[in-house]
Amino acid sequence: MHSPNLLVDPTWLESRIGNERLRIADLRDPAAYAAGHIPTALHVDLEALTHRRNGCDNMLLPSPEFEELMSSLGIARDDVLVAYDDHWGLPSSRLVWSLHRYGHRSAAILNGGWDRWTEERRPSDRTPATNQRAIFQARLDEDVHADVSFVRRAIAQGDAILLDTRSPAEFEAGHVPGARGWDWFNAVPEHSWDCARDPGELRSELASLGVHPGEEIVVYCRTGMRAAHSYVVLHHIGFPRVRLFDGSWQEWSHAVQEP
Repeated sequence: MHSPNLLVDPTWLESRIGNERLRIADLRDPAAYAAGHIPTALHVDLEALTHRRNGCDNMLLPSPEFEELMSSLGIARDDVLVAYDDHWGLPSSRLVWSLHRYGHRSAAILNGGWDRWTEERRPSDRTPATNQRAIFQARLDEDVHADVSFVRRAIAQGDAILLDTRSPAEFEAGHVPGARGWDWFNAVPEHSWDCARDPGELRSELASLGVHPGEEIVVYCRTGMRAAHSYVVLHHIGFPRVRLFDGSWQEWSHAVQEP
């Protein structure tokens, strides 16, 4: 089975349901999943992907724990995983970035999520899905991750663009020195369930901020959730060098307050 693009449409997914190498992850709340989900989809608790470290919430699980979680869900390294939710791909983006961080690139988001799926009257199921245990091997990909040290270096050397994806009010209240503000929700089309607007429009909008595809970009928000959406969108529209600052503003705030 070929790896999908970062965003796949419902027709692509429906035609492949039942493929032995396809895994579908539902990141909505448990009650929503129980009321109906895409056939064969597993329910994945987003919080299970994270832990608290050094006073910061929502930090990605360490490698051994992430391996165990994916293996217990029946996700192997050669599987294609498609994630969906009911929030413009926001939770799904965090899962996709997490998989990228641990070397698994065959991951995508269902564009339009559950809302578009049901709007198009596609099949659903209420039976909880189960998969046999698999073997998932995590291999760190340093090219998609940034920490406090990396951000400090980027500020000092000016060799990466820092993109703050929080709201304008949050940005104005305080941000990483030199960062440019771009609310993650700017990427979402009006009156649509889809994850991202037209790529040309988004590239033009970002260019007006001095953000161009050839540059290295570090995205952050408060805890790395909204920034994960921006990470996916930027890759989707042709920005190949994007990193997520996992600890984001919460970690930066702690770091700059340390003596």
